Amino acid sequence: MLRRVLAVAPFVALALACLACDSPTLPLPPPMAPTVTAGSDANHFKLTSACGGVEGGVTVIIFNTDTTLADDQRITGTLASPCGAWDAIVYGNRGDVLNITQDDGSVVSSPEVFQLPQ
Repeated sequence: MLRRVLAVAPFVALALACLACDSPTLPLPPPMAPTVTAGSDANHFKLTSACGGVEGGVTVIIFNTDTTLADDQRITGTLASPCGAWDAIVYGNRGDVLNITQDDGSVVSSPEVFQLPQ
């Protein structure tokens, strides 16, 4: 009897390990709000976030909600450093609202809703 239990034990352990792989992925938190500095002209802004602003190595997506802008001016993105720091140049108008998310390839965070300075 003990021999049968010992023979089956590796298969039970393997099955439990496979079930553990199916556990749900934890959601990503929204990014921390970035700091804003002036860009090359009145319609460009530089967004910067220090280490820990997002998870390391994720893609940061910045979406401007202003529908009067051309589609190619409304979205930009960048890759975060291993420590979670990032920066990006965005096009927009003073007061525009941006949705900033982080994407690790399988999970996208809820947005950090951020308004450009007036």
